[in-house]
Amino acid sequence: MRARILNASAGSGKTYQLAYKYVRDVVEQPTLYRHILAVTFTNKATEEMKTRIIHELAVIAGLEKGWTKESPYAGELTATFGCTREELGEAAARALRDLLYDFNFFSVSTIDSFFQTILRSFAREAEVSGNYELELNDEAIIA
Repeated sequence: MRARILNASAGSGKTYQLAYKYVRDVVEQPTLYRHILAVTFTNKATEEMKTRIIHELAVIAGLEKGWTKESPYAGELTATFGCTREELGEAAARALRDLLYDFNFFSVSTIDSFFQTILRSFAREAEVSGNYELELNDEAIIA
């Protein structure tokens, strides 16, 4: 699997596209979520993306109670995979079940959280104390 990068301005549908691509990939290969890293800039965007992925999988699988609309992804996914709506629903249910049972590998984070994880993992190699504190006040660092 090769890296995919979406670069677009605010309000241009990045979350829609990222969530669609994520859903498409895990419907095609249900355990692929273990190999996907989705990175965005804000906590709000991270939560929105996670929520949308789970919601769309649930809607496609027919598990979202009280939801009368079809997922906006369903038509394109059935065309992409050449499958029936029922087959798509079964694949989405399998992908959602796998993702929820193995939630630690559902990796959608902010870019700063991602780099914090990397730095903590390699603190010894970077000669940084493992209990360092992140300072976001640039004036405190410059002074």
